[in-house]
Amino acid sequence: MQTLRLSAILLGLLFCANAAASEILELQDYHASEAKADRKGPWLGLQQVNNGWRLVAAKPTFKKIPDPITEQGLRVSANVANIRLLLSDSSLKAGAVTLSDEAKVVGGSIDEEFELSTLPPLGHDRLMHLNGLEYRLQNRDGKIFLMYQGTEQYLFDYTENQEDNNAKLIWVGDLDHDGKLDFIFDTSSQYNVTELRLYLSGKADKGDLLKLVAKRKSTGC
Repeated sequence: MQTLRLSAILLGLLFCANAAASEILELQDYHASEAKADRKGPWLGLQQVNNGWRLVAAKPTFKKIPDPITEQGLRVSANVANIRLLLSDSSLKAGAVTLSDEAKVVGGSIDEEFELSTLPPLGHDRLMHLNGLEYRLQNRDGKIFLMYQGTEQYLFDYTENQEDNNAKLIWVGDLDHDGKLDFIFDTSSQYNVTELRLYLSGKADKGDLLKLVAKRKSTGC
């Protein structure tokens, strides 16, 4: 009986660990080890449709390609067009997703996209809104905080004075349909490195605003 009970507990823990696994992938060429995905699915593509966005069922493919650094690389693509990123998380469902009010006004020009992606400089804030509610990204001594309704949370370090700093906001809106903002950042401080981070509000721990559920680091040639 004890053996059966222990087996059940171990199976439950294994199921929870697999269910909790989350992933984020760009459609690009990777060094082979950097494209490793522990989750087999389901995957959703973050897809732009006219002036809006939605999550659609998608299947990533991994094609082996030559790599000058590691000899073997992987080219990640998908079976659906106009996808910005591939995401996999148990709380995400296919369907339309709501952008932040600031993202809605971006028309797609280079200048507007740069403005949308810019993080607040040292000692400054950047305001964002969803459904009339205000969020504040704050750069405090080179650290990025999110502030909302009296709660604040440290997210990551941001050193914008580095000559090759690359950190930026990739996407902001309500991905998990809980009425609160979710964020996708590139937190890299080097031009040749990408470090994507997916933060979801619906999975935040008690007292927090967001939870970092997936991240992926990749380097150029």
